[in-house]
Amino acid sequence: MMRETASAKAAVPQKQVIHEAPVKFRSGKHTAIVKEVFDIAPQFPPTYLIRFTFENEGVFDFEPGQFISIFAEKDGKRISRPYSIASWPENKAYLELCIKVVEGGFMSNYLHHVRPGTKLPTIGPLGRFVMQEPIPYDTVFVATGTGVAPFIAMMGHIWERGLDGGREFHMVFGVRYVHDLIYRDLIERWEREHRNFHFYPTISRPETPTWKGRVGYVQKVLENDIKDYANKQVFICGLHDMVEDVNNLCKRLGFAYVRFEKWD
Repeated sequence: MMRETASAKAAVPQKQVIHEAPVKFRSGKHTAIVKEVFDIAPQFPPTYLIRFTFENEGVFDFEPGQFISIFAEKDGKRISRPYSIASWPENKAYLELCIKVVEGGFMSNYLHHVRPGTKLPTIGPLGRFVMQEPIPYDTVFVATGTGVAPFIAMMGHIWERGLDGGREFHMVFGVRYVHDLIYRDLIERWEREHRNFHFYPTISRPETPTWKGRVGYVQKVLENDIKDYANKQVFICGLHDMVEDVNNLCKRLGFAYVRFEKWD
């Protein structure tokens, strides 16, 4: 939002206007071939990774933050579910999704047990939850659960292409239990390797006394650990209620730019 111009003696700096980034790649139909499926948080309900290659083509081009729709047959009907892509575009060996099993949810349970070599109709890439390039502000990512997936893709892309450009990046990641901190090893390695990347894991229900980190919700981290909101953009991803609450908080805190994607 542009501020009104003050008098010449007391000029007010104008906030940079960020327009929604245009999508670079058109979606298309693809036949995904299951490469492998394995748990990364095996406690019930488990979270797993599923990796795909594609029939008669390599991994299609996409922007980090986009998603893919997967189709399967249920009771004689064709249904689909969208999943954010967790791998970054430069990885052409496979396309990766991170999925938590939903009790009674057909697709999350079906894909958890699907055999390698199975072919599945898909459409992708889809969605507009993407970053502006060059990156206009220091950036805060706020995620809970598998909502971290698009941010893994975004940061992997940034490091692969050297797009950080001196910007600071902050990843606020909230889960209930320590074992739910998916991608923890990768994120902590990024923090060791890049001085401009900062990781803020927080646990709402720590189940072990060995956890000495932050306790509570992501909102608390935003208010206590993140500063200088007016010079930062924030991307939020997770379940509906969390996203609504964090979106409202970020607007009150005065972030320069707020984008979000929420799941049911």
